[in-house]
Amino acid sequence: MDIGHIFLHSLKDCALMLPLLFLTYLLIEFIERKTSLAKNGKFLTGKTAPILGSLAGSIPQCGISVMSAKLFDKGVIGIGTLLAVFIATSDEAISILLASNKRLDIIPLLVIKIVLAIIIGVIFNLIFTKKREESYEELKHESVCAHCHDGVEEGKYAWVKMYIGVPFFHTLQTFLYVFAVTFIFGIFFSEHGLIGEEKFTEFLASIKYAESFITSLIGLIPNCASSAIITGAYVNGAISFGGLIAGLVSNAGVGLAVLFKNTKEVKRNLFILIVLYLLGSLSGLAITGFLGLI
Repeated sequence: MDIGHIFLHSLKDCALMLPLLFLTYLLIEFIERKTSLAKNGKFLTGKTAPILGSLAGSIPQCGISVMSAKLFDKGVIGIGTLLAVFIATSDEAISILLASNKRLDIIPLLVIKIVLAIIIGVIFNLIFTKKREESYEELKHESVCAHCHDGVEEGKYAWVKMYIGVPFFHTLQTFLYVFAVTFIFGIFFSEHGLIGEEKFTEFLASIKYAESFITSLIGLIPNCASSAIITGAYVNGAISFGGLIAGLVSNAGVGLAVLFKNTKEVKRNLFILIVLYLLGSLSGLAITGFLGLI
């Protein structure tokens, strides 16, 4: 095994993603700061809430899932609306796909997730109906993405931190996630790897209908790393499109972590967790089966 060759090849492939990644995160930062989607939840009430929630959740940013989790915890929005946002959320996936050679797959990915989010959202809101509080909380951008925004709005050159520092931080973070996945993948499954491409192809065929249950489980990890790992694996050919769908349907970003902070609602939170896992697994399984028939 030529580990040096694998390292350099992985580094080169991932380095090509850097310019597009940075531009994507710069655009995301601008959208997050110039819109009010993640500042209040008024648009998540009413009969159209699952539709608007799914569309807002599909925008690649970290605020919507956090905001919806907080509003749901306060009884402002319904469980269907919460699930619609969670299902539509893709965290780092869109950014990685845009910077890869599989960027066109974003279209079917978003269509599937948004349609599923709307259907599930409407059904759950109809089943679990209760009177909600009319209370809203104005959320600052830093409060929903605090891991990279400490002190961003302070100082004379705050705009440099906002539109260069923060996008660069996100770009570097995502680059490292994808590079790690690519490098590990190369060590085991590349032409120069320990196992090799042929055996890896045979392995993928053997777990064709099981991978959705695995990736859906990974997607439940409430961190941007989970979506980055899943998408990185897809870009490298380690999982199928069905596996990608499974992992990203169950992935709700940091929203799940916000829900589980309320230790008085453990049963409710576990129910939502199980629903997301089953939706992710079954949708991935359905896509895998459908693509197998084509």
